[in-house]
Amino acid sequence: MAALGRWVVLLLVSHVAVGLRAQDYLEQSKTFYHAVKGKDFAAAKKSVATLADAQPDQLKAQLNTEDKAKAFWLNLYNTFVAYSLGQDPGQFDDRGQFFKNEFIIVAGQPLSLDDIEHGIIRHSRNKLSMGYLGKVSVSEFEKKFRLAEIDWRVHFALNCGAKSCPPVSFYDWRRVQAQLDAGTANYLKKFARYDAATNTVYAPMLCSWFRADFGGEDGIRSILTKQGIIPSGKCPAVKYLDYDWTLLLDNYAELP
Repeated sequence: MAALGRWVVLLLVSHVAVGLRAQDYLEQSKTFYHAVKGKDFAAAKKSVATLADAQPDQLKAQLNTEDKAKAFWLNLYNTFVAYSLGQDPGQFDDRGQFFKNEFIIVAGQPLSLDDIEHGIIRHSRNKLSMGYLGKVSVSEFEKKFRLAEIDWRVHFALNCGAKSCPPVSFYDWRRVQAQLDAGTANYLKKFARYDAATNTVYAPMLCSWFRADFGGEDGIRSILTKQGIIPSGKCPAVKYLDYDWTLLLDNYAELP
């Protein structure tokens, strides 16, 4: 009987362990995205609860490459914006507070949109320093989950709900690099232009707000030249276009 009891206990422990291993948080982020896109907020709430109850070490183990982590946090940021504003668009009236509110819980950790964007995705950068300064205070959770390097292309992937934001896409970790390249090209084609008469390039305001992420104005010129916005051999003055903060929901686009 004692042997049988031990067998039952081992079976139960094994069953629990399999249940924990079976929870795929990358897949859960996809389920969350499609639920919100389809306006199935009841299904979305289940994903919210699952992500909130995630085990930190298990989540970290699943985000074991930069591509997996990058895709996961980009998708969470964009989907939580759409999820929250889709239910209460009035929150956008006070955008500063909206971005600071800790209404997102991941692996038991309350997070704001600012925490995800500037802490995790941008490797603990100060929001108001154009990217030149790091944050003074960094939580242990942020240190554990932040991306290793700043990738300037994420600025053309993050959607905060405004008309000048890039459209929302689902980022698949298996092809996130190609998707970021495509999203960058699409955004700059729409929001950047070169004036030959004055030798001036008009860049998106995002390039100014996060100037250090792009390598300063020399870096911005280099990027816009590679994207075909600035003709080869030109070194134009850089000016920045106004950002349209008009609320725009359901702005989705598929990336290859």
